Amino acid sequence: MEIRKLKYFITVADEQSFSKAAQILHISQPSLSNAIIKLENDLKMALFKRDTRSIYLTDIGKVFYQRALHIVRQFEHFQLEVAEMAETGDGHINIGIIESAKFWLFKVIKEFKNTYPDIHFQFNEVLGQKEVISSILEGDVHFTITNQPMHNQLITSHPLYHEPFMLAVYETHPLARKTSVELTDIANQAFIISREGFQTRGDVLQAFMKEQLYPKIEYEIERLETACKMVEEGLGVTILPKSYLDYNPTPHIIGLPITSIFLNRTVYLAYLKDRSMTPAIQKLLNKIRQFEVF
Repeated sequence: MEIRKLKYFITVADEQSFSKAAQILHISQPSLSNAIIKLENDLKMALFKRDTRSIYLTDIGKVFYQRALHIVRQFEHFQLEVAEMAETGDGHINIGIIESAKFWLFKVIKEFKNTYPDIHFQFNEVLGQKEVISSILEGDVHFTITNQPMHNQLITSHPLYHEPFMLAVYETHPLARKTSVELTDIANQAFIISREGFQTRGDVLQAFMKEQLYPKIEYEIERLETACKMVEEGLGVTILPKSYLDYNPTPHIIGLPITSIFLNRTVYLAYLKDRSMTPAIQKLLNKIRQFEVF
């Protein structure tokens, strides 16, 4: 039994007129009449009583009407679910993020959830250089936001924004009185830096080397949050991305501009070149590209 014929039957029953139903369904009246007659023949029962002036349901037709209405509604719900699956895939989006990106990214996610409230998100804080690349190549994430340049032919990356690094010091630190600092001001301070394998460490050390300096590294950490806690305790100073300080202001920590042309970075949106993306993920990627971080 075709859903189309059930819809024909329901429309005729609602309108109590073949001519009105035919207009609504955009088919000819003879075609509609023939479809209803065939439906009755298939069921071996009369669904309508007809006279010269009107048409109305038989008793069995009334029962069949309720069943047909339920079947059509269920089918329409199924069509909607199929369309949603085509739009959102399995309803899961896995995102790799660097620590400094999560503060602005969640603003994008909040807006996105207004359109796709049932999407489930998993965030993977991929921090190390090798981890970033492997998470993309192995399909652990649909895409990642990273400060790591991608030198891999299988990965596509788009620059999202450029930002400077800033010095983070405790409010009572002698450098806190300055309006800006130079790398020479930092070189002899107890320095907190990301451990080996992190892009930020390479960016910072390269800037020092280009000015023929080297910081006094006393602490090596993985997370920027840990570095901030150590600064709060007066254990040293650290260099952080501007976005981290802007979106995550910490009491008693002062962010100072650094007058070095070498201390800046680019943040990228990266994903596997041949990975299939659902329309929902494509829309999220567009929102991320359009978001103004600063």
